[in-house]
Amino acid sequence: MEEEPHCSSSSDDEDGDDEWKAAISAAASTLLGCAQPKQTPTPALDNDDEDAKTLQPQPIKHYQIKAQKTLDEIMRKSLDVVKTSDPIDINDDHPVANDGGVRLFKQAPVGIVFDHRVELKGPKKKPRILPGEAINEKSKKFKRELQSVVVEGMDILATAKDASLKSLSKLKAKEAAAKEAAKREEERVAQLKKIRGEKWLPSIARETQKKYKVR
Repeated sequence: MEEEPHCSSSSDDEDGDDEWKAAISAAASTLLGCAQPKQTPTPALDNDDEDAKTLQPQPIKHYQIKAQKTLDEIMRKSLDVVKTSDPIDINDDHPVANDGGVRLFKQAPVGIVFDHRVELKGPKKKPRILPGEAINEKSKKFKRELQSVVVEGMDILATAKDASLKSLSKLKAKEAAAKEAAKREEERVAQLKKIRGEKWLPSIARETQKKYKVR
């Protein structure tokens, strides 16, 4: 009869220890900002103890807390947290930055590089255009320059007509000169016929034919 209060007090102590461990685990996980890893339950060796069969989480060790703090300090020093939504400007010092790569962090090199694209580059320097002379459209110089480069259809037709008339007049003058020479030759032969007679006519005729053929 005296063992009952002893059993109840031991069970109360175990319940208090469990609550205390659970409170410490919850506080540690809240401060560190990480969830407590799930531990696989280990079956108790004593089958008679019913409390050992219940699943109890393993509390966080001191070295785990220290390691977590060290990792937090390293991440805080190495990473730059940007709270604004503005895009981050990347320096153009890196030659690979404009080749379509993926930059994981702000100051990290390009980790993933896609296929290089061949882009045509224009002139780097702006061309220097010197101001020219003021153009006066009413001046004679401008009109002459314009006339020298402008082609007018009517002017071309008039020039062609003048050239054809000149060539035709030259041809007519040449024909008239030939007729005049033939007429003079006939008059000369007629005059010689009266003086010398008809014997020399065949030789004169051959010479006259040769002369006209050469012409």
